[in-house]
Amino acid sequence: MTNRNRHRHNQSGDDARERILAAAERCIDRHGIRKTTMDDIASEVGLSRPSVYRYFADRDDLLIELISRHGRALLDRAHKSISRQSSLPDQIVESVLYIADHARGDPIMRHSLDPDGTSLGRRMITSGTAEMLRAEWWDPFLDTAVANNELPPGLPRSDIHLWLGNVAKTVMRGLEDGDSDLKRYRSVLRRFIAPAFASANAPVIA
Repeated sequence: MTNRNRHRHNQSGDDARERILAAAERCIDRHGIRKTTMDDIASEVGLSRPSVYRYFADRDDLLIELISRHGRALLDRAHKSISRQSSLPDQIVESVLYIADHARGDPIMRHSLDPDGTSLGRRMITSGTAEMLRAEWWDPFLDTAVANNELPPGLPRSDIHLWLGNVAKTVMRGLEDGDSDLKRYRSVLRRFIAPAFASANAPVIA
């Protein structure tokens, strides 16, 4: 295969993947993420199921890529806004609120924040995808804080990612249940979460 033909082949494969992912998103809008099947996606995109499996190993593989894309798109939008916050505590508080508020309205993004007990949820965790997305969300703020001596460099990042992810999940569920609104949660987070980062330049006690 010549370089030109190889480029065309790769481009064709990329186009097919994009069409399959777009079809999967439409199916999820109609059926929800749990009920969407590979047959649904294949029918929606106009391909046979074996043809879809040429591009994705299985349903979970396809959905994890879609979830990751949604997560990164949200990160890009949020970081542009939240990075303007002047302090690490404010960045943390606004990030938690942004994630919780947007994930509750997006079934695909929600799954990145709150993987369920299905095979997809388990794969999200065992593949490291859930942790990777958490790291991509929080590390830009944490890296800047370390560079500015606002955060002790020895703190385990995975612990921070997990804790803040769980805080965002709790806020999301509270918003869905009508426990409170963004204004009240902002006040709660500033009172109970922000101090952990406002005092982060204090010596770490082992």
